[in-house]
Formats: sequence, structure tokens, C-alpha cells
Amino acid sequence: MVKKKPIKVPAVPEPNPEVQKRSHKELWFKVILFSFAFILYGNTLKNGYSLDDLYVTYNNPVVKQGIKAIPRIFTSLYININAEEGGTMNFGYRPIAKAMFAVEHEFFGDNPGPSHLINVILYGLNILLLFVIIRRLLPKYSAWFPFIACLLWAAHPLHTEVVASLKNREEILSFLFGLLSIYFFLRYTRKPSVWLIIAGAFAFLFSLISKPGTLTFIVAIPLVLYFFTDAKPRTLIWSAVSLLAIFYIALQVVKYSMPFVNRPVLFIENPLLFEKNFFLKISTGFYVLLFYIKLLLFPHPLAFYYGYNMIPVVNFANPWVILSILVHVALFVFAIWKIREKHILSFCILFYIVTISMYANFVKQPTGIVAERFLYIPSIAFCMALAYLMFKVLKQPLDSLLTNKGAMTVLGVTVILLIPATAKTITRNKDWKSEVSLFSHDIKYLDKSAKAHYIYANALKSAMIEEIKNTGVKTGYEDQIEKINALLKQTVDIYPGYFEAWNTMGELSTMMQQDYTKALEYFKKASDVRPKYAPAWFNMGYAHQQLEQFAEAIPCYRMAFALDTTDVKALSNLGACYSKVDKVDSAIYVNKQILKIRPKMKLPYLNIITYYMQHHDTVNAVPWLEQIDAIHPGDRRIASVLYMYYLGRRNKEKTEYYKQVLISSQQTSQPKQDEPSKPF
Repeated sequence: MVKKKPIKVPAVPEPNPEVQKRSHKELWFKVILFSFAFILYGNTLKNGYSLDDLYVTYNNPVVKQGIKAIPRIFTSLYININAEEGGTMNFGYRPIAKAMFAVEHEFFGDNPGPSHLINVILYGLNILLLFVIIRRLLPKYSAWFPFIACLLWAAHPLHTEVVASLKNREEILSFLFGLLSIYFFLRYTRKPSVWLIIAGAFAFLFSLISKPGTLTFIVAIPLVLYFFTDAKPRTLIWSAVSLLAIFYIALQVVKYSMPFVNRPVLFIENPLLFEKNFFLKISTGFYVLLFYIKLLLFPHPLAFYYGYNMIPVVNFANPWVILSILVHVALFVFAIWKIREKHILSFCILFYIVTISMYANFVKQPTGIVAERFLYIPSIAFCMALAYLMFKVLKQPLDSLLTNKGAMTVLGVTVILLIPATAKTITRNKDWKSEVSLFSHDIKYLDKSAKAHYIYANALKSAMIEEIKNTGVKTGYEDQIEKINALLKQTVDIYPGYFEAWNTMGELSTMMQQDYTKALEYFKKASDVRPKYAPAWFNMGYAHQQLEQFAEAIPCYRMAFALDTTDVKALSNLGACYSKVDKVDSAIYVNKQILKIRPKMKLPYLNIITYYMQHHDTVNAVPWLEQIDAIHPGDRRIASVLYMYYLGRRNKEKTEYYKQVLISSQQTSQPKQDEPSKPF
């Protein structure tokens, strides 16, 4: 009998109490961080829709289609006002947030509460993933360090523009995927695998199509790997090349598969877009960078929009520019000095410079010269540096040997910093309750912002018009009109070239006060400032038409249509004016032009018929009557005319047909054909 060898059972390692304790502590840190997101932003769940939400969620006709709109969202541009709202802007490719809003609309309708909840959850995930990554970057540091850094970052009031605004969900998603990209590349340095490179590259791709603000991660990720891993230069190069390749491929796909991009830029958004002096761009860029440092250190006041002339165009002689240069050069020199020893402050400085570079206005100017959301990612470096300096000043070790007393000391100072930051954040969230609440609160800090005043005026005007539509009462709005006009006056005082503001002042005079003579002055100023601004020409035509100055209205409507060949209202009103000056042939020709643009539109048929009938030309009117009856059957008034016509012609078949139509149809009211289309 063969004696069997005893089977060796591998020894079960004894649990390490110290490791278990650290793991348990980190779990609680994660719970606290995620919960902290709800403490900070839980009150946004009561908020409604606010600034720019209409572009991607509220009342957006594509998003309102729900889940079935997702294929269209992924194959079309992000902002598509031309198709969705009758505007002229088409740009961007950011389908992920928009698709999420479509799904939310499918289940919750026009209810912003669930969308705000999802924003807070995503923000909580941002904080969690940031903690996990910093912990991986600094495994020899105490877990208190990433915990403190993430608490400071989470509570920074600058992030209210991102989290409290539904439209800015794109920023949260972009950063979330950017963090995932960093995570995969970090794993690659420890366990090289082509799949981790692919996962990191695709996470970066999702980050870019959420919003391309993480483009700087092409440099930032290799920077992270250099400072916190033993990655060889070859690995750093491969990571940068893979990121650059995925960006290039995505850029080409979007470029050649998406519709034409049309994003007009305006002086009032960023005057540097029109500045030809290179040195002024650089000097103003340093002014902007100092402004960002100020916001990081003292985030008050916060504002929904900056633009012209909140940030002036300044030269190198400006003292703030000189100070900014000194500060940034000193920081950069320190970072380079400490780069070989991979000092954490060196990393923070370089990471901040890299991620803020897209918004420094040096090379490529963003649409808005300054925005709080631009600091969403760069503020990580600030909070990490602040946490590091806190440990050093308090003389607490950064390694895992931090005592309970030391932890309480660091946490106590952190709480002192968190209390005002948290209070500011929670209070600021209330300002984002609606557009009007946000604008009314911030406008006192924006005395030099032309666009901020115009946006506020336009919001008040839209709210007033909506109320008038609902109530049918146009009286009692004197105070509201006075307030809107004051805001518009301030707008053109700051920037006299603000043609939209001049045009809106004219619209108010037309709509609410019927002062067409005064309105003409405003419309004329708008067209003088921007000769190719179609709405001003249309509105001038409308004002002349209301004053029965038909000859003067005709060239205005013609110019409006020449500038916007989709504006059938301009053609319709032009036809009405031609008929008033006895140019019937021209009036008929114009309405035939409308039918080339919109073949099934009822109004041009009725106009042509009216013009023929006014001149007792029944023979030419009848074919048009039959055409409109074929397209829009059942109109009793049309059937009545055709019945009488064919009765007189003794056409029994058609007489009987239209007799039956008259019997079965109901009386419907028709609009007056010479009544001009309203300009708004």
C-alpha cells in the first residue's frame, strides 16, 4: 500500500489589525466625502431651471422627445439653436449630458428636481474618485491628507456654477471621465497592459466628448505619472501619444461627420477675440490669471457672467499685471527647482499652470474671458497645496504615523476653513434657484458687464411676455418696463455697440407702448451698429408698416429677407406693403416665393387669393383656392367661394362637391391677410 503524502494546506495569513484599521478609516472617509456633497448641494434639489439650461434640457425640443432622441443627439451638434429654436448658432459636440437629460425627461418630464439630484450624485462621485486617486498617488502619506484636500476642494464656492447649473453637468462628467483616465494610466504603470492603455485612452475620449476642457490632460496625465510613479520616459511618451492620438481621431470624426459649425463670437463676450496686438493679449492674460488666484483665495463676489468690461484690456504697465507676472514667474521657478525631487508643491504648481492654460487667453481665447467653472479642475492643485501647507505649518507628519491628536489638530483647522466655504456654497445655491433670482442677486456686482445687464433685461422681458400670454392683460407693467429699459440703457452705456440691446429697446417701445416713432430710432441704431443684423431691419419694416409708411417699410423688409432667406414673415409683410402701394403683381410674386420655401404654408395661398379677389380677378383666384382646399381641406369660407363660382359656371359636379363640404364643415375664423407678422 502506497503511503500518501500529506497534503499541505496553505497557511491563512493572519489579518493585520493595522491594515484593517486603515481600511476601515478610509471607508469612513469615503462615506463622509460622498455625504458632504449632499450637505453642500442638497438645497439645489428645490431649484428650478436657470442660466443656459434651455440649450440642453428645459424646453429643448430634441430633449423633450425623450429616449428616442438619443441617436439624433449622438449624431448632431450640442447647441443647435437654428433647428431647435429659430436661431443662428450651431456648435459643439457634447452628447453625453444631453442624452442623460433626454432620459430624465422620459421618466420625469419637465421636473428639474431629479436632474439636480443626479448632478449632486455625480459631484459626489467626482470627490470620491479624486480621493481614491490622490490616495494612490501618495500611498506613504496619511489618508488624512487626501481626505483634507478633497474636503477643501468639495466645499470651494467656485464650484457652485458647475453643480447648481444643470447645463454645466458637462463639466462634472468631463472631470469624472478624466479622473478615470488617470486611474487607468496609474494602473498601467504598476501592471503594464495594452488594455489599460486602451481603457485610459477611451476614458479620455469620453471626457472630451463630455466637454473638451480636459484637453490639457494630454500633458497633465504624463505629469502625474512622472511625479508619483517610477514610470520610465518611454511610458510617459506612450501615454501622451495615446491621448494625443485619441484626441486627433475624435477631432477628425466630429469635423467630417457633423454639420457646419456656426458660433458667432461677440466683442462683449471676450474683447481679446478681436484684439490684434499680441502683447496686449499676453498682458491681459496675466491680469486674468491674477483674477483667478484672487477667486481661489477669496471667492467673493461670485457672478453668473463677466465679459466686457469686467476684465479690462490692459498693458504691461498695469500694476496688477506686474504683480501677476512676479507671482507666476516665482511659482514656476520654484516648481522647476523642485521638479527633480518630485516635490508635491512642484506638482501642484505645474498641474495648475497646465490645466488653467486653456483659459489664460494667451494663445486661444475662450468665448468668455473669465468664468468660475474654468477653475473646476485647476482648483484641485490649490486645495492639495493648501492641505500640504496646513500639515507643514501645524508641524504634523504627512506619513501614516499621524497621531490622533495631530489628526484632530489638522481637522480642527480644516473645519475653520470649511465653515465659511460651506456657508458661502449653500447660500450661493439659493441664487441659482431661477434665472431671475440669479441675475437679480448678481447684477449689483456686475456694474461693468454689458452682457450681464442685457441677459437680465432679456430674462425679465421674456417673463413679462409669458405672463401676458397666460393672462391676456397687457396693462400694469409700467414698473417692469422701466426696469428693463434701465438695464438696457446701462448695457449700451457700457458698450454702445451692443446692437441686440438697441433692438430690444425698440421692441419694448413697439410691443408695450406702441411708440413706433421712438422704436424706429432704436432699430436704426441697431442697424447702424450691425448693418447685417436681420431682426433690426425686420423691426424697422414693422414699425413703418404700423405707421402706414408702406413705401419706407418695403426696403426694410427686403433687406431683412436678403440677410435671412428663411424669414417668411418678412416676405409676407413685404407682400402686404406692396398691395398697399398698388403693386399687386409684386405682392403676388413675393407670396409665391414664400411657397417655394414652405409649400404647405396656408398664409401665402390666402394672401394671393385675397390680392386677386380685391381686383375682382376671380379666374386667377380659383386655381389657388382649389390648391389650398387640396392642402387644407374643410375650410368653409374657401368652399363657399368655390361653390358660388362653380354654381355660376353650372359645373354640377364641383357645385355638388363644395355643397357637401359646406354642409359638413364648421365655420372657422381666418386672420386678416394684411395684418403684419409681429416682430417677436
